[in-house]
Amino acid sequence: MHYFMIEGTFYGPVPVSPEELENVIKEHIAYLQRGFNEGWMLFSGPKAQTGGGIILMKAGSMEEVEQFLADDPLKKSGVQEYHVVEFRFHDGQPEVKSWFS
Repeated sequence: MHYFMIEGTFYGPVPVSPEELENVIKEHIAYLQRGFNEGWMLFSGPKAQTGGGIILMKAGSMEEVEQFLADDPLKKSGVQEYHVVEFRFHDGQPEVKSWFS
């Protein structure tokens, strides 16, 4: 299994109206729920200062991650781009170690 830290960043200016953005964000959150339900997403959340967010997930390959992100409503609507970093797990708090095994 491979581990990935993903940073999403909104394009500026955001290419949709505030109402559309709110709807797309709701769709995005629902889309991410699949990863939590299936256990391959550890966390996600918005960045504190700017549009976009952070996701930590595991997958069999970078290609799987890229396909998942390509189907994300924020990506499909042209609101957000992604930067993906693959990393190797070294150590962590006891509460999360089992997720990495």
